[in-house]
Amino acid sequence: MADLVPNGAWDTHIHVFDPEAFPYAVPRSYTPKPAQIAEYPTSTTGCRNIVIVQASMQGKSPASLIDALNKQHQMNGYTLRGLTTIDPFRITNEELDTLHAAGVRGARLHEMSWGHGKQNGAGDIAKKIEALAHRLARLEWAIGVFCPVGAWAAMADMIRTMDPRVKMIADHFGGTFPGEENSPEFATFLDLVREKKVWVKVSGFERLYHGCETQMEAIKPIVKAVIEAGPDQIVFGTDWPHTQLGVTRKGKTDQQRIDEVEGFREVNDDAHIRKLREWIPSDEVWQKLWVTNPARLFL
Repeated sequence: MADLVPNGAWDTHIHVFDPEAFPYAVPRSYTPKPAQIAEYPTSTTGCRNIVIVQASMQGKSPASLIDALNKQHQMNGYTLRGLTTIDPFRITNEELDTLHAAGVRGARLHEMSWGHGKQNGAGDIAKKIEALAHRLARLEWAIGVFCPVGAWAAMADMIRTMDPRVKMIADHFGGTFPGEENSPEFATFLDLVREKKVWVKVSGFERLYHGCETQMEAIKPIVKAVIEAGPDQIVFGTDWPHTQLGVTRKGKTDQQRIDEVEGFREVNDDAHIRKLREWIPSDEVWQKLWVTNPARLFL
C-alpha cells in the first residue's frame, strides 16, 4: 500500500491479545487467540502510528494495554497510543496521570450487544459518558464509543453540551448499518459530525456490510456521507486482528464463550483501503484521514 497510504499514517483501531500473561475477564462474550503488537501487518497498511484499543473481554484492568504500549521501545520507528477501560468512580487522578504518561489518550466503551445480553439504551450509555467526561476533561482525552447510531442520535443534546476538552469518537461509522443511511437517526449523527462534536472512525467496514451481496459497496452511502460531513473529523482504523463477528456467537452458552478459542477472520484490508481511495479523490482529505486528524487526537 506504499502507493496509497501517506507517510506518517495512523491506524487508530487495533487490538492486542496476550491471554497467557493477562488472562481474559470472566464472564466474557468471546475468547480470541493471541495477537501480539509485533504481528501487526505494517506491510499492508504502512502505518507506524498505532492506537491500541482495550477490548471488552480484556476486563477493566489496563495492565494488558500498558504492557503493549511499553513494547514501543521494541518497535523502532513506531508511535503507540491507547484507549483503555476506566472506572471513573474508582480511578484516581494520579493513576490517570500514570496512564497518560504511558501513552493512553482516552477511554473506550463497547456498547454493542450483538445479540448477546441486554443492549444498553442511550440513557445508560449517556450516564457512562458523562461520568468519564467529568474525570477526563483535564487531560483532554478522547472517549471512543461503539454503539448503535440511534444511541448517538438520542444523546445528541447531551453531547452538544459536553466539556469541549473531551473528544467524542464514534467507532465504526457510529454503528450505522446498510439501510440506515436515510434514517433520521443517521441525519442527526451527521449533524454532530458537521458541528465537530463527534469524530468518526472510518473502520470496521465488514462488520457493517457483512451479509450484503454487494459487500463494501453496501456502505458507500454511509462512508461518503460521513466524509463529506466531517473531513476534519475522520480517522482510519483497520480493526486488526479481525475478531469474529457477533452474529457467529449467537446461541453459544456462557461456558462455550470461555472454552472455545476463536481464530481471526481473513479480511482484505488492502481492498478496503483501495476502495476508500476511490471514494476520497481529494489528496487533502486523504492526508487528513490518515495523518493530520489522528495526530490531533492522539499525540
